[in-house]
Amino acid sequence: MHETPLIYVHEELGASLGTFAGWRMPIDYGNPLSEALKTRQAAAVFDISHLTKIEVSGEGAYSVLQRLVAKDISKLPVGTMLAPTAFLNEAGGFVDDVSVYRLGEERFLIIGNAINWEKDVRWLEEHADKRSVEISDVTADYAMIAVQGPLSGELIGAVAPKLLEAEPLSVISPMKTIVGEAVIGSRSGWTGEEGYEIIARPEVASALFDKVVEGGAVPAGLGARDILRIEMGFCLYGREIDEETNPIEARYWVFSWRKRGYVGCDALLKALEEGVKRVRVGFVGRPKMPIPRRGVEVYAGQRKVGVVTSGTFSPMLGKTVAMGFVDAGHAIEGLRLEVKIRGKRYPLIVSKMPFLKGR
Repeated sequence: MHETPLIYVHEELGASLGTFAGWRMPIDYGNPLSEALKTRQAAAVFDISHLTKIEVSGEGAYSVLQRLVAKDISKLPVGTMLAPTAFLNEAGGFVDDVSVYRLGEERFLIIGNAINWEKDVRWLEEHADKRSVEISDVTADYAMIAVQGPLSGELIGAVAPKLLEAEPLSVISPMKTIVGEAVIGSRSGWTGEEGYEIIARPEVASALFDKVVEGGAVPAGLGARDILRIEMGFCLYGREIDEETNPIEARYWVFSWRKRGYVGCDALLKALEEGVKRVRVGFVGRPKMPIPRRGVEVYAGQRKVGVVTSGTFSPMLGKTVAMGFVDAGHAIEGLRLEVKIRGKRYPLIVSKMPFLKGR
């Protein structure tokens, strides 16, 4: 069991703590629906220290990542990041979906999912030449927070103004923060809103978290984060994507269409040529129906045609939204299907994603 280095901050703020991917984290601060709504309307701050952080450096760093990362990093300038992309296995399935920060010509930072911490480190070590590449697991050394929402820029401008000099998805490194330490900051996030993600030593991140809350941001937990990402139709590892699922099925464009030679490329090209049997789609349900959770079966008449992978109640839409996989022949926008929950059937309409328009 690991604890976020900001655990004492969350305890003081009265968070409900729980376990996610082996980390003790804030699940909510009393009302995840309210926290999600505040993120859309104003600003919220999330502790995302559980995300995997791996530094790849040395004269062979670029070469190994260009072979492992499904998007082309050849034109990624120093001081920028690339997201989302992925490590794929030979069959084209997801080892992990990741972000890549280029901190130097031969120095990179990989951000991956918490659930894949050890696997990501192992994957890099297995493919890197130790004579020319150094793999440094810095996950436990740094905290990471996300300030998200339409007022996030105003808040960041008050406590860490140099972040506002960044273009979308760019990195400021090194820079001075409110306590005078170097951090990495990017205009990015996982909510569909304007936002900033900041990687720093725990004492720096803790002070910044406090300052942003004092400035008016609502502290939010993993419950709100899940609601927000489902509203946007974003994939979560272990739900929508895994080692057995490829980006074509998941409709998750983490690869460069013209790039060749990366691990999983041949399998992906074959899937593009032959087509896939199942496709990830969105579903919209009624306001008062039970939330279809992971594993709930999807039916067309009496025939099972798919399965739900994630579901929630959208506070912005006032209705149930979900994602899942259906047979390719049933991936038709507007098609009425049904789910079976506790022995009773409820209608779901196949829908475009994101569910929130204009984001």
